[in-house]
Amino acid sequence: MGLEFGHNLGLRRALRGLPLSPLVPGYSRLVTRQRALGLRHIGDALVERGRALGVLDGVFEEGGARRRQHIGADRLRQLGAARGGAYGPLLAQLEAVQLQDPAALRRILLYQLVELLQAHPHGSDPATAVALGVSPQEAGPLVRVAAAHLRLDGEQRRAVEELADAWADGKVRRAAGLAALLPAGGGGDALLRRRLAEIAERVKEADDALDAAREAEKAGDARAAEDCMLRAARLASDCPRALLGLVRLHQPGKGDPAEAREVLTVRPAPETVTVALSPAPETVTVALSPAPPAADAANGRRVLRLTRVPGSPTGITEITDLSPAGGWVDPSPPFGQEVRYAALPLRDGRIDGPPVVSDVLLVAPDVSGLRSTTGRGRIEATWTEPSGALGVRAQLVGPAGPVDGADVRTGALTATGLGVGAYVLRVHCRYRSPDGTVIESAGAEHPVSVDPWPTPVDRLDATAAHGSVRFSWSGGDDADVRLVTWPAGPPEPGAELTDDPARPWPAPLPWAAGAGGGLVPPPGSVTRVSALAVLGPRAVAGPGLVVECPPAVAGARVERVGGGRARVTFDWPAEAGEVAATVEQDGASTVHRVVARSTYVREGLYVDVAPSAFSVTLSAAPRTPDAVVVPPPGGAVRVPADIAVSYRIVPGARRALRRGPSRLRVTLSCPGEVPDDLPEFVLVARSGNGRDPVRPRTPTDGTTLLRVGGGTLSPGSPVELPVPAGLRPPYALRGFLLGEGAADVRLDEPSPTTLVVR
Repeated sequence: MGLEFGHNLGLRRALRGLPLSPLVPGYSRLVTRQRALGLRHIGDALVERGRALGVLDGVFEEGGARRRQHIGADRLRQLGAARGGAYGPLLAQLEAVQLQDPAALRRILLYQLVELLQAHPHGSDPATAVALGVSPQEAGPLVRVAAAHLRLDGEQRRAVEELADAWADGKVRRAAGLAALLPAGGGGDALLRRRLAEIAERVKEADDALDAAREAEKAGDARAAEDCMLRAARLASDCPRALLGLVRLHQPGKGDPAEAREVLTVRPAPETVTVALSPAPETVTVALSPAPPAADAANGRRVLRLTRVPGSPTGITEITDLSPAGGWVDPSPPFGQEVRYAALPLRDGRIDGPPVVSDVLLVAPDVSGLRSTTGRGRIEATWTEPSGALGVRAQLVGPAGPVDGADVRTGALTATGLGVGAYVLRVHCRYRSPDGTVIESAGAEHPVSVDPWPTPVDRLDATAAHGSVRFSWSGGDDADVRLVTWPAGPPEPGAELTDDPARPWPAPLPWAAGAGGGLVPPPGSVTRVSALAVLGPRAVAGPGLVVECPPAVAGARVERVGGGRARVTFDWPAEAGEVAATVEQDGASTVHRVVARSTYVREGLYVDVAPSAFSVTLSAAPRTPDAVVVPPPGGAVRVPADIAVSYRIVPGARRALRRGPSRLRVTLSCPGEVPDDLPEFVLVARSGNGRDPVRPRTPTDGTTLLRVGGGTLSPGSPVELPVPAGLRPPYALRGFLLGEGAADVRLDEPSPTTLVVR
């Protein structure tokens, strides 16, 4: 009676049916350890040889003097102490799972047993279940429900086993992709059904946050858009849209003051370490006061364990197992070394601010080889720990007292944000005593001083104007900021440098001073300019940018060709792929076009212009993307306004049978202001020997009849003068412009036939 699935027996959270998924973070690690021991399922590690497993209303060991014993956290701890060796890590992880969820151990065991039964050719035979270690009384009900249970293919089985890890990591998009491979109702697994509903709800929340970010961005509210993108990233840390949006919308200097009021606390257990994020109390203590795991996941927290051996790279292990009491559980900490944990706020899968670092956990004699180096507000110390240590507790004491937030890893410490002054580093080692308590060593002390360093340059900008480039920056307030070029490539921004004669800092830019306080780069140069903040013998590398000065364009000529166009000719610069023409006219600057060499040779270069004065600047098109382009000097050609002087011979009025004297009408056409140096207009006449007189070729090739000074001309007011009589027809008339400004004024001549007097 009661030996069937579906009865409410055993623990309050006991299963009513078979699980479709283990739904346990770290399940793949558990299976790897299980298979390395040659175990068919985890039950092989829970009972002694010759005893059976009861799985109907819990996990029990059947047989022996007590006949039936529940396998819980205490029993797992006993098994770990008794077996030890290779079984230790597996039993420790099972103990952590049992502490986290009382029903989880049974879910895993049933999931593995059903998988084995469904894959076995005689899986419907109770003897097969008995051979797997199941109690004979429960073998029949187990094989019946296993035969009727939903069968998973390889892709679905991978999905159900990885779903918990994806959810625990905040990878909601991946979890949703895995959930799409599974039955919509969870295949009768109530816990899986709830988890799938949670994933769908989280996906909807992330999508809503993305929609809100898009609307805010359209409205021009960058701050609100960034906040919405950050919420989407916290809801789904693997959402590519949220990641790209945060990169695009990120505003430097935006921080979360609440993060500075948080601490990460640790508590060691026999084989595990519990990590919890809590608000910082007035007095810092090592205590467990966790926030709910779901809240941490929604906030985009990622918990890492930092382990470092001197001379080797720092080891970083991500902690994903959640504690039932809140926080996280490290199932296999590297005992015998120093352990520190960091909870990282994420933005777009990246750290969104400094990590919240735990207090140290040290177990060992005093460390050896304690030494340190200093940097900009920073102390880095390394040491060697004894092999039997459980961890270390390092304390850095400065002029104002203990320094909080030091990042301590195995054999190393890094403290940042320190003031100038003398510090003392104390490192205590902890041991596990025979009674299981933890004791500390006397501790090793090491004095160290933090020297003043310059404030780095955090932003470098450049603006090109008038053939030079002007630089501006922020940061470096207490430093000598130098603009330099590194011969072998610039160091990363923030890199700390000391005065070393073997590797001296580069000299400041040797560019000449230009207009407006700018610097003139050499034509044809492409220069990576970096900021360097210097304070005494120390410097901090800053950001950089590329300045390109394309080669100059020689032989530039511009002439109006009528129809509101001008033809531009020049000598093509060597190694230039394209040439850009910039037209400046009437106070506006417009890049008219960029022409390739083949197009220029085939079609030439023409620009549209108005009658007013303009200038054309030619420069080779830049070859470096995102460079600050400084046009080389001497590339501009100035073309004066299209000023024209026209003249006409107006016949005299007819009187009786004779016509009165003709008149010369001179008209000025000038867009804009009339220049002071208008040329003089002269009318020249030349008689002919025959019937067709020859036109004058020059102002001196004939007789000067009239002169009109340039100062008497004005737009809209033609000047009329009578043509003197006295020349004997036939003769030809022609006007000329004389003076310094004659080359800049166009003479609009009438038809030559109207200038012949017969």
